Amino acid sequence: MKKRTLNYILFWIMLLSGLLQAICGFLLWLVMPSGSHGGGGGGNIFIWHRETWISIHDWTAVALVVIIFIHIILHWDWILAMTKRMLGINVKVEVDNE
Repeated sequence: MKKRTLNYILFWIMLLSGLLQAICGFLLWLVMPSGSHGGGGGGNIFIWHRETWISIHDWTAVALVVIIFIHIILHWDWILAMTKRMLGINVKVEVDNE
């Protein structure tokens, strides 16, 4: 698989995971907070129980960490080159156009 294609796929997985993480966090924080005043009781809220939303929130966080780690590995040469450039160390940055 070309690097460009892999970056494109990772971008969409990262975007969708981040959106799902944000939506779950918003629902858990504002719509169904825990405690005596919130929706911590029984019943489905927005399709699933609160515990299911917490599980989705937790697992999307794990997925995001893994995807970000892969993203950093794929761009490590660029990160090093840019860090050296910002520190004033002469380095030639190559662009991979695969």
